[in-house]
Amino acid sequence: MGESLLNGRRYSTATRLRAGDEIGIRWHRRPENGPTPDLACLFEDGHLLAVDKPAGIASHPMGRFQTGTVVQFARVKYAARVRECLDRGDMGFYPNLVNRLDVHTSGIILVALTGVMHRAMQELVLRRLISREYVALVEGSVSSDRGSIEFPIGPDMTSRVRLKMACRADGKDSVTNFEVIERFPRHTLLRVTPRTGRQHQIRVHLAEIGHPVLGDLLYKDEGLFLAAQEPAAPLPSRHCLHARCTGFTHPVTGGVVGIEAPIPGDFELVVRELRAAGRAGLTG
Repeated sequence: MGESLLNGRRYSTATRLRAGDEIGIRWHRRPENGPTPDLACLFEDGHLLAVDKPAGIASHPMGRFQTGTVVQFARVKYAARVRECLDRGDMGFYPNLVNRLDVHTSGIILVALTGVMHRAMQELVLRRLISREYVALVEGSVSSDRGSIEFPIGPDMTSRVRLKMACRADGKDSVTNFEVIERFPRHTLLRVTPRTGRQHQIRVHLAEIGHPVLGDLLYKDEGLFLAAQEPAAPLPSRHCLHARCTGFTHPVTGGVVGIEAPIPGDFELVVRELRAAGRAGLTG
C-alpha cells in the first residue's frame, strides 16, 4: 500500500498538474486485516445491503483506519460468494459502497452487492432520487424553526487538512434543508435533509451559519482537529450527526424501499443530558 505525493505533499485527485511538478510514491507496509466489525444489517436482498455504521468505524480504508471498515465487513460477509464468482472468472458479484459516512458520523450505509446494482444506485444518486434524513445536534440556538442553506462547496485551499471543504463561490451547488426538533439552552437538535451530496456537506453548511455539529473538531477549530491526529492522541469524540433514514425505488424489483437506523445510545445520552440540564436550569 502507499500514497502519491505532489511536490512532496499530499494532494487532491482533482489537482491539475503543471510543468515542473514532481509526482512521488511513498510505500507503506500493508496492515494486517484486523478484526472485522460486527455491524447491524438493516436491509438485505441479494442485490443490496444496508448496514448501521457506528461512530468510530470508517466506511473504507483511510489514514489510521486501514482495518475494521464497512467495506471489510461486507467483503468478509460475502467472501464465499465472491470467491465462487472469481473462480469462474466472473466479477459480477462484488460488494461496493453506494454512499459513505465520515468516521465519527453514524447511520445508514448502502452497499451494492453486484456491479449492475452499483451502477444503478449511482444513477439514482446522480438523479437525486435517493432521499436521506439526518439528525444533527448543533452548537448554539438556531434562530429559525426551519430553513434552507444554499452555499456552493469546494475544497478549502487555505486548510492544512487535505479533505477539508469550505463554502466558496466557485464550488459546486449545494443545498441543505433543516427543521428544529428540539431546543436546549445552548444547543439545537435538527432534522436535516440534504438535497445534494457534497463531501462533508451538512458539517460545512451548519458550521457556515454559525452552528457546527457538536463534537466536530474539524469545522469548529482546525487546530484542535490537527492535535487529535497525532499518533499518541486519543481520537476525538463522535460527531452528533446520524444518518437516520433513506428511501428509494429499488432498481431491480421496482419496490419502494424505506430504511431507518435508530439514533444510537451514545447520541441519545447526550440529548438526555442536555434535556435534564435544561430542566434543572428552569427549576434552579
